[in-house]
Amino acid sequence: MYEQILAPLKWDPSDEAVIEHVGSLARLSGGGVTLLHVVHSHSRDESAYLEEKARNHLAGEAARIAARGVKVNIRVVVGEPAESITAVAREIGADLIVMASHGHSEVRHVFVGSVTEDVIRGSDAPVLLVRPAAD
Repeated sequence: MYEQILAPLKWDPSDEAVIEHVGSLARLSGGGVTLLHVVHSHSRDESAYLEEKARNHLAGEAARIAARGVKVNIRVVVGEPAESITAVAREIGADLIVMASHGHSEVRHVFVGSVTEDVIRGSDAPVLLVRPAAD
């Protein structure tokens, strides 16, 4: 059913719920997973540091999913989060994007915006929102 699942990770506790879901879905469907982290930085030095740190973090998470017998790739890109997520989804032919959603209030959403909402609007693939248990 899902041949390629994209899982954008944010480096926060909500990643745990995403990892659990994508690992299970990929194993059940026989598909692969691409873990993605988008570095949003305004300086070259900071970007390089964050990219390396993200690769290390994603490698650890990828090993956890691979232990279930799932093929996993990692990607780190620099850019605007929503635009980068939808671009990578198209590039890899993702047929599902799994993201964490915190269910923020309407007031905060109006003033801050929502990467999740922008991904839903900009993606050709369905988006599965996972709400972390401890949220």
